[in-house]
Amino acid sequence: MFKIAVLGSCVSRDSFNSQFISDYKNYFSLVFHQNQMSMISLSAKPIEFDEKLIDNLSPFDTNHFLTELDKSFFSEMKKHQPDYLIVDFYGDLFYGVQEIGDSYITNKKWLFKQTSLYEKLDTRVEFKIFGEDTEHYFPLWRDGVKFLFSFLEKELPNCKVIINKARFVDDYLDKESGEMKLLSNSGKLMYINVEVYNKWWDALDKHIINNYDVMVLDFDMSKYYAIEDHPWGILYVHYNLEFYQDFTRQLLGIMLKDTKEKLEKLQSNSINNIGCL
Repeated sequence: MFKIAVLGSCVSRDSFNSQFISDYKNYFSLVFHQNQMSMISLSAKPIEFDEKLIDNLSPFDTNHFLTELDKSFFSEMKKHQPDYLIVDFYGDLFYGVQEIGDSYITNKKWLFKQTSLYEKLDTRVEFKIFGEDTEHYFPLWRDGVKFLFSFLEKELPNCKVIINKARFVDDYLDKESGEMKLLSNSGKLMYINVEVYNKWWDALDKHIINNYDVMVLDFDMSKYYAIEDHPWGILYVHYNLEFYQDFTRQLLGIMLKDTKEKLEKLQSNSINNIGCL
């Protein structure tokens, strides 16, 4: 059984849910999920807070806000000792960050401001990776990535990182007409320029792939589209079922190949050790 941790969004988490992949527990144990967290928030200083003031949220969202503040990702990773960490950058791309005192949280203000705590935080500037914020954002993001990989190298050297190269999709299947339509022009969601968002997603993935030893889940995104009856509702990253099936097949392939290489290395070392007797 492979132990999996996820640092990312539903595009990485949902394949470990029986609503999408009914038998995933036959292969994987999801031991930890850090939801939609910016790399900048991940590596920032913990923020002092009164937990009693995190109210008006679901248990899932409460935990998300807590982990944005206490930066417990690293202690949880050490506790659970996953074999693989699957990473996507939806949080950085869709939300950006907000400065809180001398620290940062992912800028999900629409959610976090529902709590009594939010108005008591030392909230400062908000910024995204796009446009005029790029020169400020990208160096902080790059430092956050470096912090993550340094931690893994030191504390979890056997945990391998898998980059999930999912992307935003603009096509969606209209249930009423049975036709494919553009989500960005539908009025169902906030408009985003899907092409621009995906170019930035490419850039973030390439930085990791070119500078760190990682594995990759790569997809032909033309096969996927948004659906109105997705369990979490329609969104640019809530795909048809085929995506989750392809995700699982690719992930199993990566892990089986990795296991085979480990076994071959062990056999080679055993033979060499016998030869030295």
